[in-house]
Amino acid sequence: MCGIVGYIGNQNALPILLKGLEHLEYRGYDSAGVACLNHQKDSLFVIKEKGKLSALKEQLKGIHLLSNAGIGHTRWATHGEPSRANAHPHTDPHNRIALIHNGIIENYSSLKSDLRRKGVRFRSETDTEVAVHMIASFYKKGNLTEAFRKAVEKLHGFFAFVVLSKDEPGQLLAFKRSNPLAIGLGDGENFIASDVTAFLPYTNRVLYLEDDEFAVVTREKVTITSLKTGKVVNRKPSTIRWSISQAQKGGYPHFMLKEIFEQPRVLEETISKRLRKGENIFFDTLSKKIDRKFKKIQKIYLVSCGTAYHAGLVGNYMLGKYVRIPVEATVSSEFRYEDPVIGSKDLVILITQSGETADTLAALRLAKEKKALTLAIVNVVGSTIARDADAMIYTQAGPEIGVASTKAYTAQLETLLLFTLYLARLRKTINADDFSKLLREFKKIPGYAAAVLKQAKAIETCARKHYHRRNFLYLGRGYNFPTALEGALKLKEISYAHAHGYAAGEMKHGPIALIDHEQPVICIAPESKTYDKMISNIEEIRAREGIVIAIGTEKDKNLMSLADDFFSIPKTHEVFSSILTVLVLQLFAYKVAVLNGRDVDQPRNLAKSVTVE
Repeated sequence: MCGIVGYIGNQNALPILLKGLEHLEYRGYDSAGVACLNHQKDSLFVIKEKGKLSALKEQLKGIHLLSNAGIGHTRWATHGEPSRANAHPHTDPHNRIALIHNGIIENYSSLKSDLRRKGVRFRSETDTEVAVHMIASFYKKGNLTEAFRKAVEKLHGFFAFVVLSKDEPGQLLAFKRSNPLAIGLGDGENFIASDVTAFLPYTNRVLYLEDDEFAVVTREKVTITSLKTGKVVNRKPSTIRWSISQAQKGGYPHFMLKEIFEQPRVLEETISKRLRKGENIFFDTLSKKIDRKFKKIQKIYLVSCGTAYHAGLVGNYMLGKYVRIPVEATVSSEFRYEDPVIGSKDLVILITQSGETADTLAALRLAKEKKALTLAIVNVVGSTIARDADAMIYTQAGPEIGVASTKAYTAQLETLLLFTLYLARLRKTINADDFSKLLREFKKIPGYAAAVLKQAKAIETCARKHYHRRNFLYLGRGYNFPTALEGALKLKEISYAHAHGYAAGEMKHGPIALIDHEQPVICIAPESKTYDKMISNIEEIRAREGIVIAIGTEKDKNLMSLADDFFSIPKTHEVFSSILTVLVLQLFAYKVAVLNGRDVDQPRNLAKSVTVE
């Protein structure tokens, strides 16, 4: 979850590292630090600070350092509280070697005990410091790569490292196991980062490290070696097709707000890319061989975490209805430990924005061990899950910087719906007329999304009434039960208010006890087969003087009369409604958070990519 960046070349390293950390701060913002070669003093210059990157920048004011190699880190704390001592980079006792780390060293405690018995003194509470002391214990001058290899062989867990040494200043060393690392290829300079956004201002040519691979990175070349075989790995670079401007705010006060308003465009671009020649759904990443396997599957598992899990729940409804096959949506961390009964006749769909989520990656590996067919629905091109799955579909959302997911979620819903119709057509479980009607309606969804977002001022007015409240209840049914869960999650993530999503039919089984004249209840009730049931739930809330904030189909006078505040979506087929209703909830959460003075893009204790368990 931490952010890693490294640079070696002809330019001054420090400004490049700081710029890279700006693009990586969404991965963690408990502390930040840099280590650079100080050529004037033949030493390592190391500085780190607790808090956000701005605190580190403040410490660097007035410091003029000329260095052509360095590493930088922004931290999401795992072992040890946020503090200057626990911030990265960590160094060996002689300040010869500096190391930055993303992930967890599972056997750090026993290794730390061994090192202490040998007289090593630790300056932090982190597991990371063990790694740099291990390297130092094996190091003989002129052979840093071998010392790094020996240290890594002793470490258990999932991690990415980048190492810099004053004794071997012409290189950076890197290693990846599970956690992401990419190498940017420049002209007389090279970069290392946990996300390509850190070096995209300088190059769009990238090499992705695979698990258990070392990289020796100099100004002129990159050498990748397999830990298992010891052989050099030859790999062609990939080209990033999007620009750094897509990862900037573009005049909006927050990335989250920008990304909310990008959703109509993302929906439109996905439809235009996926719908070819009238009524054919096209996935350029799926082969005829995979299609033949899709025809034979007997059960589908949707495996994901957080917001992506809510997308999986919506996918559960979609796939069950149109593909007529048993479907089960589950949280990645539960899937991997429940010893699922899966095999070669099952399809496991992994849904993830980053493609690096630790539990989802572990679930993928478990599914492959059990010979299940795996499909990744992922946003980040070249990510580990995208590379390791049997097949993958990119969601086309573009870079999402706000920690609380918005456009990536609706892109996941859209992709799941397209895949559902694709699979239903492939397996002949949908007739031609229904297929055509759904596609015609699908093409209207981007315009409908734009119409929903035009209610932003009214949503802000509603948020002003309730932003001071600390408890919210969200209710939905069918396709919009997961929307209730997602709406509640958004509010929790960025406003820190307590919010709970429920299936509305469960209200009388407990949550109704919460309802009084101070309890806001967000009721998601567009036209659907459960509409009348939702109206009954709303009547029960009103009978107990609860505050009703309703989302329904436009011109629904009945719902308007029952609600204290009403927001509408255009009339559409129920299967599309969750793409539209969630837009209101995203904006509501955003407005409540801003009115409470929260850091919307970087909410406390969270990080964009969860690469540790």
